[in-house]
Amino acid sequence: MTNQLKEKLLAYGTKAEPFTVHNHIRVTDLQDGEARVELTLQPESLNRWGTAHGGILFALADIAAGTAVLTLRQEVCLTVNASIDFLDAAGLGSTLIAVGHVDRMGKSLCFCHTDITDETGRLLATLRTVMDLTGRPLEL
Repeated sequence: MTNQLKEKLLAYGTKAEPFTVHNHIRVTDLQDGEARVELTLQPESLNRWGTAHGGILFALADIAAGTAVLTLRQEVCLTVNASIDFLDAAGLGSTLIAVGHVDRMGKSLCFCHTDITDETGRLLATLRTVMDLTGRPLEL
């Protein structure tokens, strides 16, 4: 991946979707086949028990996986299957770090995994995803 493409994808990953902006999700690093996405937990991201809502964990991991795919193929990709395991909890002010990896890329499907940790390295969740590669070019 060129530096120019990396900069475009960093900007695209953070600002392209209203959902990511609204939820304070930001893409912080990219390598070929890998994306690091972060979120500092805000009150609106918590469940009634004061810990990260499962939906925000899922979204963070899914965004990391999809962004990892974009480092290899700049086309629209859509999640067609996903499975998440919630392993531990994090509270208000914690920084969540999701690192998505491309495991295998075919002609129309891409298989990924993502680990979410907190700022101390404690593993919070793991996600396995299958992405559909649509063939539609990504508009950067």
